[in-house]
Amino acid sequence: MTYLAIDVGGTFTKYAVMTKEGKFLEKGKFPTVKTSSSDFLDSIFRLYQNCEDVKGIAISTAGVVDSEAGVMLTGGSLDFIENLPIASVLSRKCQIPVSVENDAKCAALAELWQGSLSDCQNAVAMILGTAVGGAVIIDRKILKGKDLLAGEFSYIMTDSTDSFNWKKNFAINGGVPGLLQLVADAKNIPHSEVSGELIFEWISSGDEISLECLRQYARLLATQIVNLHFVINPERFTIGGGISEQPLLIQLIREEIAKMIANYPFDIASPEVVTCDFHNDANLLGALYVFLNSQL
Repeated sequence: MTYLAIDVGGTFTKYAVMTKEGKFLEKGKFPTVKTSSSDFLDSIFRLYQNCEDVKGIAISTAGVVDSEAGVMLTGGSLDFIENLPIASVLSRKCQIPVSVENDAKCAALAELWQGSLSDCQNAVAMILGTAVGGAVIIDRKILKGKDLLAGEFSYIMTDSTDSFNWKKNFAINGGVPGLLQLVADAKNIPHSEVSGELIFEWISSGDEISLECLRQYARLLATQIVNLHFVINPERFTIGGGISEQPLLIQLIREEIAKMIANYPFDIASPEVVTCDFHNDANLLGALYVFLNSQL
């Protein structure tokens, strides 16, 4: 028995045919269709038609998702699929069950199922990309909240002196572009001349400016981790996104957390921070986990 997992991104739509154990049998991708919601749905239907004997479709996508209703309330950069009841529409079209969940929450569930959070009851996943996605996990379930906003870390304000400035939120400062901007400003070079790969190359070559910017970025992340530590007190925090594959970033986050905790005048337990086990495949694996649990 196999399943079709689909990860809808702003540029590409990735897919995989998988077993119920999460084994990848086939993978691929194609440019995300953005012309209209009907064209978008047709692209997924065509993909399904090219797959043999799949028993369900599991979708991961950006934006706020009501997974129980199967509705994409927002679509991130794909604004044409706002309020799209994608699960019911595709289920009728394909005549098989369909599930949908937010991509960062799928990444968190992949870690809960088979990765860095597999032994946790309560945990937090923070996914660093263009913005900051993630999830709060309580009793091995995603905490959604009344308005489906729990775990939407991007909206956290990071500057209480300028709280009415929407650019002072965690999405702008905590996403990878925030790090790129820090380095560009410090070096007085155009933002377009900076990339994540270059920053770590510069650091490896002894560039103290880039290293200090990375530490400043790590301190911003560490501050929010410590705040969440006191609100939720989870067993573990896991950091995902492509940049999390850089061991130096995780090292600096841990160092900055240790400094903050040491400043308290009494002994306080420090949060445990690890790197996600799954990177490029996390959203697909987590989407499958959502689907399998929706069928219980």
